[in-house]
Amino acid sequence: MTTPGSAPRTRLLLLDFDGTVCLGDDPVLAYAARVDAILTERGQQPLIRDAVARAFAADDLLVEEIAYDEYGVPLGVEQEPGHRLAADGTAHSAHPVSWPVQDGYQLVQLLARQAGLSDVEAGQAFLGGREDLLARGLESTDVHAPDGLAELLEQVRRTALVVLVTNSPAGAFAPWLRALGLTEAFDAVINDARKPFGMPEALRLACAVESPERPIAADQVLSVGDIWRNDLAPVAALGGTTLLLDRFATGLGEPDHRARRVADAVDIIGSWAGQESQLHGGVPG
Repeated sequence: MTTPGSAPRTRLLLLDFDGTVCLGDDPVLAYAARVDAILTERGQQPLIRDAVARAFAADDLLVEEIAYDEYGVPLGVEQEPGHRLAADGTAHSAHPVSWPVQDGYQLVQLLARQAGLSDVEAGQAFLGGREDLLARGLESTDVHAPDGLAELLEQVRRTALVVLVTNSPAGAFAPWLRALGLTEAFDAVINDARKPFGMPEALRLACAVESPERPIAADQVLSVGDIWRNDLAPVAALGGTTLLLDRFATGLGEPDHRARRVADAVDIIGSWAGQESQLHGGVPG
């Protein structure tokens, strides 16, 4: 985006993928269907997809299938999740089971854990669901980008670097960007980020995309995502600005800004980028 001789951009817009840039319930339902398939093979009741579908219909993630202990804590949730290490020094689980849940993926993961699936099995179900959607054809799913997002990012990139950070693996990721119409929308894409534990490293890489010698300062970053712990907390801890897309109105986290969807946050992003007058009303509702 910068031209030879022009000054590097000194601001960074950091975007999450699922639930932020990539909308639609089919990816979560495909994940849940894969979990149900494993449960069926084990002779257990395959109830997770139906539970998640009901949660989406009601805009309420607190489904009756969640099992709690005597203290009201969901079974399978660590009280103080940390960066647990395996014997080889690698992260035991890049994506810990979360509570309270903030999106459909976390709900599927919690229900899968309570049904007896390991982290590895849940991860395989997630990848399997992605493969199922690609085989079916993303054009036949409800996968879509927020209206006007490509145009919004094109304008923001005049003054700020725009980087996508996702836990999705790099393999077979390009079709998702094509389906969303966002192939050329980012200055860089960081896959396999292993959020939340990998977010500080992803942030470091993103800040150095344009100028490794003079990386963007953390307090010049706006991070936009739908999971406080994964997408925003590490940025907030370093003095950056945060915008939480809270579809289910959970009220979780302590973001600088909160909105239900990208369309409600256009002025926030535009003001941060110094382009408020240009971006006002730029994304239809």
